[in-house]
Amino acid sequence: MKAEAFSQSGKKDSNLTVNNYESLQILGKGSFGVVRLVREKPAPGHAFPGQVYAMKVIRKSEMLRNSQEGHLRAERDFLVASEGSRWAVPLIASFQDPANLYLVMEYMPGGDFLGLLIRHNILQESVAQFYIAEMILAVEEAHRLNFIHRDIKPDNFLISASGHLKISDFGLAFDDHWSHDAAYYNTHRYSLVRGLGININGDEADQKGSKDILKQFEWYQSIVSGLQRHAGYPRARDEDLRGLIAWRNRHGNRTAARSVVGTSQYMAPEVTPFLSEDGRKQTKQNIVDFKEHFAFPLRPFVSEKCKDLICRLIREKDIRLCSGKYQRKYRGRFNDSRSTDYSGRYVFPDDAEDIKAHRWFGNTPWGRLHSIPPPFTPNLKSDDDAHYFDESEPFEDWSESIPSGIFLNSDDVRELLVGFDTHVQEKAMELIKTPFDVAKLRGIDRDLDASTELQPTDKAALKQFVRFYGHKERKRPRDMLLRDKDSKKASLRIRKETAFMGYTWRRMRPGGYVEQEMLEAPAVDESYILP
Repeated sequence: MKAEAFSQSGKKDSNLTVNNYESLQILGKGSFGVVRLVREKPAPGHAFPGQVYAMKVIRKSEMLRNSQEGHLRAERDFLVASEGSRWAVPLIASFQDPANLYLVMEYMPGGDFLGLLIRHNILQESVAQFYIAEMILAVEEAHRLNFIHRDIKPDNFLISASGHLKISDFGLAFDDHWSHDAAYYNTHRYSLVRGLGININGDEADQKGSKDILKQFEWYQSIVSGLQRHAGYPRARDEDLRGLIAWRNRHGNRTAARSVVGTSQYMAPEVTPFLSEDGRKQTKQNIVDFKEHFAFPLRPFVSEKCKDLICRLIREKDIRLCSGKYQRKYRGRFNDSRSTDYSGRYVFPDDAEDIKAHRWFGNTPWGRLHSIPPPFTPNLKSDDDAHYFDESEPFEDWSESIPSGIFLNSDDVRELLVGFDTHVQEKAMELIKTPFDVAKLRGIDRDLDASTELQPTDKAALKQFVRFYGHKERKRPRDMLLRDKDSKKASLRIRKETAFMGYTWRRMRPGGYVEQEMLEAPAVDESYILP
């Protein structure tokens, strides 16, 4: 089926465009772009006329400025590889136009799991057990496909129409393929710059630092020579390249590598017992000092079996509950280049056996979990019902690459917020003093919601004030070629045209597709049902 889908993508669906879909509403947005609810426009002979989908629209220019082409390819390639998977959000089609990349996926109308947590606040233990079990199966499925997700958190699990979870958002996923590693692209670009004798000066900040572009990428040049030697070798001779990568890990700029693993919300500190009011730095320190800060609350009651599982997970790596395959790897008993990412970590299929065997999951029917009615089933009035997704400001108002807002002085703020207390006016001036991006805007919202000094009306007014008068942060491109005034326009244009060749794909239309979980209707286990 996959082979036929690939062959069709180059012929029948070569004219696949965004015009084939009608946009219904915005489901979510982030630094990548926007997710829209769309309906496919009917066509003669169409197997699913008028089908509703979720369309992820990714701005090429923003992603290229952030050197994300490797991650974008990894996300698309995982979704293609996961065709037929029970636990991943199914991909329907992928395509591009000059400005954007598009991923059309099956619509998950139940929203994300974070939304469910927010609505219910505290889940009964049996309910939490059900969802954690599904999350384990979803992560294990990703590992079976040789991908590391690297961004596991509640909002990256979506709820299908049947109420079961599916893992989503593989924008930070990685396997061991060269096309998914940003270092590969940078290596070849700067080897070409050196070979052609092109002088790249960067922007004012680069020039002020007086740093030679070639000196900045000395470790890239070493990898180039390794790639040249590696190109003629069979797969069995990966040792040379692995040696160069090990050298890079010792001598290269690891800060840049770490910055793309996870997101600003990766730890989800607001839902952990390690959250500190003194900021993220102290929260991270609390995690390091977990023995001093971790304790179970008296209420709600947590079973001894559940406590034991959590305590076996929140401990030092060498004694943590995990697959024996990883333990042997950490002890140096594995010497296999298969299933490793660029940092030398292994990912194995069926690697959750130790957690699944824990006594807290003693009665979990792992093999038929997908067919058990879940605790929560979305209450939907139509196929395009989206009430489980938050409504928010229009995405187009929040481009991170364009500065905006009206510059205000303190008198202007007081005049605009006349009638509000002085501390509210001062808070408003503080909030708009520094430019921000989408992630920081969400942080502002969270801080306002958590404030005990502000009334609900004050919080709502400040959120609107920031959105109207705040200034968006102009992000500096990571790549000096895209910062240099002489090369940036041509470099960006060429990359937008060529960086994503072969991106187009479409799932086969077999004449109809119904998931097995929708066909089965077993007896309801009431211990799992949410009130």
